[in-house]
Amino acid sequence: MKLLVTGASGLLGRAVMKRLKEISGFSVIGTAFSRAKPPLLRLDLTDYGTVADFVRTEKPDIIIHAAAERRPDISLKDPDRTRELNVTATRRLAEVAEETGAWVLFMSTDYVFDGTAPPYAPDSETNPLNLYGKSKLDGERAILSASSHACVLRVPILYGEVEYLEESPITLIAESLKKDAPQKIDNWAIRYPTHVDDVALAIRRIVKHWVENPKLGGIYHWSAAEPYTKYDMARLMAPVVGADEDKILADDTPSQGAPRPKDSHLDTSRLEFLGMSNKSFFRESIALILKPFLPLC
Repeated sequence: MKLLVTGASGLLGRAVMKRLKEISGFSVIGTAFSRAKPPLLRLDLTDYGTVADFVRTEKPDIIIHAAAERRPDISLKDPDRTRELNVTATRRLAEVAEETGAWVLFMSTDYVFDGTAPPYAPDSETNPLNLYGKSKLDGERAILSASSHACVLRVPILYGEVEYLEESPITLIAESLKKDAPQKIDNWAIRYPTHVDDVALAIRRIVKHWVENPKLGGIYHWSAAEPYTKYDMARLMAPVVGADEDKILADDTPSQGAPRPKDSHLDTSRLEFLGMSNKSFFRESIALILKPFLPLC
């Protein structure tokens, strides 16, 4: 059985590739664009003719669609490119997948919710506050309208083994702690930082369940359970990287730029029913992730 992962060079994509290769009997191929290097294949998802030819040639049984523009502020500044990648490219990929008989799992976000009534179940009412969230919701609709058996997996803010600290908005906080001056950090929005390895294990669980039940479809959620603001994360990371905690100040107002939900905590019970239980503890995990980059300050 052949499995294709888009966005395989990214933080999540790398973890997904690693975990899916552990499944016996699976051949896993990954595509990337700006950071494509062997064994990943370079593929521009906005080149729709090339994408269609690629899928028709490779004939994957399963497609994990993880490629996206996932930075809300960048989406706000470049809405056309965001919608082209998150919506139009997703729709075209879904159409060729349906044509070739491939099953699709689409990676989405907790930002499809407005953050006013957590926790959110898969069937909770959506109301994205920013263009990024709207584009991912439209991508979900494109995937689910193309096939009644497609899946969507929504996840929150992610962290993991990064190639550089700016790769995740969480490890970017550690990078900012290099500043030897007082700085304000968001203490308004509540996040649930989730390890990409846990998400990859959730995807593996869904894939294995699909192998046993090819009519599997619908929306799933996976998230860690620990609530943190970015200020909380910074205070926790400060002693790890040798930063002065007294210079970390709480900003209790909504952040500038694209609006974010206050608390978009995801209800993960549907995946837990399938036997998923991995939820890494942030304090221990982030210390291990930052270790290769020490000393930062």
